[in-house]
Amino acid sequence: MISKIKLLSLFVVLGSVFSSCTKDSDVVYPSMKNVYFSENFDSGVALPTGWTTFAQTGTTVWSAGTYGGDGYVQLNGYSTSSSAPSQLNSWLISPPINMDVVDGEQLSFQTCHNKYVNTTTNIVELYVSTNYNGSNFTEAKWTKVDYNMPLPYPLTDKYIYVNSGAIDLSNYKGTLYFAFKYIGVPALSGTFQIDNVRIISN
Repeated sequence: MISKIKLLSLFVVLGSVFSSCTKDSDVVYPSMKNVYFSENFDSGVALPTGWTTFAQTGTTVWSAGTYGGDGYVQLNGYSTSSSAPSQLNSWLISPPINMDVVDGEQLSFQTCHNKYVNTTTNIVELYVSTNYNGSNFTEAKWTKVDYNMPLPYPLTDKYIYVNSGAIDLSNYKGTLYFAFKYIGVPALSGTFQIDNVRIISN
């Protein structure tokens, strides 16, 4: 399947020029039997119902975006403000997922960044929690989960979506939340975008 490519857009943020990531491929991946949960962020106007974002340090939060009819969520951590914290930590948390309905759950999504993401300290990490209740963030246990993340530019080309791979969630029971954590140093940070979030089942 030939992926759809969207034109690069340019926008100015605090005097620096950033470009949008290429359009995601809209490829259904990995090969699946059933889609249990799906979010494409296609409104491009606001975060979908049930998704929450907050800045653990700093004030920058995740937001919806769109270009060429394709929606996504994004965070640009760049700042030259003297009041900016030494490190930015901003979370995007999913709606609650009932893990007792289906079996063999696997999470997948796509991530891209612009060329200003050029250090290993500017990343997006993935976490899951089964004792978060929507408000007890600091008391909840969040477990970091590995995924196929895009490497810094130019090791992973700018504007190109990278598939996370199939992340096995099948051992979790009860209510699960997954979360994306943006980490960066404001003066040295770029834009990350996430799209095509799926949980598939047997």
